[in-house]
Amino acid sequence: MDIRKHCQLCNHQIVDFKTGTICGITQRKPEFVNKCINAKFDDKLESKIETTNVEYERVLKTKWIVYTNFIAFLIIGVAVILAGYFLAEYLLKFRVIAAAPFIISLVGLLFVLPLATGPLNNYKNDLRLAKAKKDDVDRVLDLYGIKYDINISFGKKYHGVQEVDVSLKIIK
Repeated sequence: MDIRKHCQLCNHQIVDFKTGTICGITQRKPEFVNKCINAKFDDKLESKIETTNVEYERVLKTKWIVYTNFIAFLIIGVAVILAGYFLAEYLLKFRVIAAAPFIISLVGLLFVLPLATGPLNNYKNDLRLAKAKKDDVDRVLDLYGIKYDINISFGKKYHGVQEVDVSLKIIK
């Protein structure tokens, strides 16, 4: 595990843009093996737990709409592609070869199907990143025997800003 993960939760962390993370007590880069004996987890810890868990829950909250979007645009995309195919078959009965069926199928393939897969890929990436951040915090806290109980409730969304109420109880 990257020892800087410990420092991100510690109140003694000093970030210097030239040298990186420095311990506020030793004035040097962190040099511990598993646990830091000088670690002090207070305000910074609470803030980090809240932000990582809120971010993770926010991503999980979008799951239903992302999968609904995927199914809807997948059906529409396949329908457009099939419409182009059946139009081509219909026109071939009259011995007519036209570009319209191919263009219709390409529109379904190149423009509609990405509307299905794009948000799904973004959701999966966001979920993976949020889960990794949450797991990093949880692993560090497990090393120090710190547990927490968090309750997150999402309120209304005004002008793109989501109200979030967080109740956090840290058990040391």
